[in-house]
Amino acid sequence: MDAALDADEVRGVPGARERFEARVRALEAFGHRGSATANEARAAEYLAGELRGLGLEPRMEPFAGLTSCGAAVLLHMAMALVGAALVWTSPFASLALSLVALVSILLENGGRMRLLSLLVPSSPSRNVEARISPAGARAGRIVVLGHYDTQRTGLIWKEGLLSRIAPLLARSPGPMKSPLFLPMVAMLLAPVAALLAIVLPGHALVTVLALGVLAILGVTTVLLAEWAIGPFVPGASDNATGAAAVLSVVESWRADPVEGVELVALLTGCEESGLYGSAAWVRAHAGELCEVPTRFVNLDSFGYGRPRYLGCEHSLAGVPAKYPTDVVRACAAAAQELGLEGAGPRALPVQSDAFPFLRAGVGGATILCFQDDGHMPNYHQLTDTSDRLDFDVAWQAVRYGEAVTRSLAGVTRASS
Repeated sequence: MDAALDADEVRGVPGARERFEARVRALEAFGHRGSATANEARAAEYLAGELRGLGLEPRMEPFAGLTSCGAAVLLHMAMALVGAALVWTSPFASLALSLVALVSILLENGGRMRLLSLLVPSSPSRNVEARISPAGARAGRIVVLGHYDTQRTGLIWKEGLLSRIAPLLARSPGPMKSPLFLPMVAMLLAPVAALLAIVLPGHALVTVLALGVLAILGVTTVLLAEWAIGPFVPGASDNATGAAAVLSVVESWRADPVEGVELVALLTGCEESGLYGSAAWVRAHAGELCEVPTRFVNLDSFGYGRPRYLGCEHSLAGVPAKYPTDVVRACAAAAQELGLEGAGPRALPVQSDAFPFLRAGVGGATILCFQDDGHMPNYHQLTDTSDRLDFDVAWQAVRYGEAVTRSLAGVTRASS
């Protein structure tokens, strides 16, 4: 490991690591920062205060979000389950319910739009945004983002289960990486069973398909129901580290800005409940994203394993989003320069705040940490606390994220 990665400074800013660790602990001290909750709002005020302390003028951008990702996914699975149960008595109703559930979950994943989840009551949330404008003409823009909300926990996030499933998902190809792969297959088969019931009433294949769908969706629905009302986690790694890292990059940029490039510091809410903050920001700023070349750097979940960069990530429905080749090359070059081994590119089996940017055609990078087998210890668990973090690894990721930010900033300026 390059010795520079372990330095307490970032771009010559004294005490940067100490402040990073203090901010992680301050965010953890809220107890939780559950999506669209009062604690999330208090955390947003804290982060806005930190940005003011750095000489910036932050603003809150409100949007409607959800308090539970599990509740939204549960609604889709439950509708598909009911549809499958009706295959013998009302195949047309079965077909309609199954198709609505399937189309809705495909469109909703990644924050594209809300369909069935509109039935889940929404709550106010907000993004915190601040900008550092270049001294001269603006030739490019870099958006450095990290979400500050925390997830609910449940049986599906138990360490013993995740430590076995994560390596399996890491080795799986394409959409099979999604933790919802089997339930999604069941949702795809549900309308097939209904069509067969209409065309071939009473056929044995209808019964076989429907029973298989009912078994998979039944178990999934029970697990999702338990998760949907589970307690919120402290979220030291996921993602107090990422939010604090954004502030560290801001400190570095103020000390040594890249000429001609605007820096946008974006702290998003409701990532954990469905990427609502990131998606809302991309929609609200769609026009300006086309004005100058723009790249993003998404900072998420530091402190375990080693720093990584992504080449691809998947929505919960298994839909892939690939990172641009030039970004992957820049991440690889930065990793090599800093002496990082095994950094990537890696594929993430779930979606991150990068997903809405990538889908909108905005290229960028995601930096995060996990073990070589793909496992993130304490992920979405009540044990995600700062005393369990490896702050040396977390700081390495901060330094790497800062280096990638500068590399991509140079790319945006050169392409203008």
